[in-house]
This record gives sequence, structure tokens and C-alpha cells, in this order.
Amino acid sequence: MIEVKIPSEIRAYKSKLIAGLSVRQVISLSLAILVGVPLSVFGRRFISADILMWLVIFLSAPILAWGFLTFQDMNFEDYMKAFLSMTFLPQKRTYENTEYNLFVTLRNECLEEKIIEQRITAGEYEERSD
Repeated sequence: MIEVKIPSEIRAYKSKLIAGLSVRQVISLSLAILVGVPLSVFGRRFISADILMWLVIFLSAPILAWGFLTFQDMNFEDYMKAFLSMTFLPQKRTYENTEYNLFVTLRNECLEEKIIEQRITAGEYEERSD
């Protein structure tokens, strides 16, 4: 009997092109191969094998990440845009004027308590016990 997977969320469905890879993954894999293979073939004359290996890895990793990585339903470029804007760009801060400001309320309570304590120690004020 043939079994077909049906995703519970329709937006989670990705059409597969070749060997279970989506179009985005096939494009990124082919671009990484187009960058990595010529670099490794022609770079052997100029750079040692160890350095060349790391260079190919570091140049093809972002290309592969573009096609294969997703985080919380965001593609790699959307995630990197959000990460960089949250990390390096100044954030817009909005201040709201509300009637109830916790800081002001707590400060006023502390000041009232200090004033009452000062008056009690000075003998000007006696605390009532109702």
C-alpha cells in the first residue's frame, strides 16, 4: 500500500524537485558547487591545501545556508536581516504616558514612608492605630 505524507499545516508543504530537495535547495547547492569546485581546482597553484579547504568552506557555507536553513519559519536571509537589525541597528523606543506609572508610584510611597519616619523621630507625628 502506498503511503503519502500529508502535512498538518498547508504552508509547511514544500514541493520536491530532485532527490527530495526543493527548488531553493537545488539552486543553492548548484551555486555552492559552482563557487567551490573552480576555486579548489584553480586555487591549488596559489594557496596550500589546508588554507584552500577552509576558504572553500567559508565561501560556500553562506550559499548553502541560504538554501537549507530555516529558523521559526523564516528563511536564512529573513533571519539574518532580523538578527542584524536587532543586534547592530539602534532600536526605536516608544514611551507611553500613562496615568499609572509604577516607578513614580513606588518612589512616592518610599518618600512618604521616609517623611513619616522623620516626623515620628522628630516627635511631630504620632502614628494612629485605628
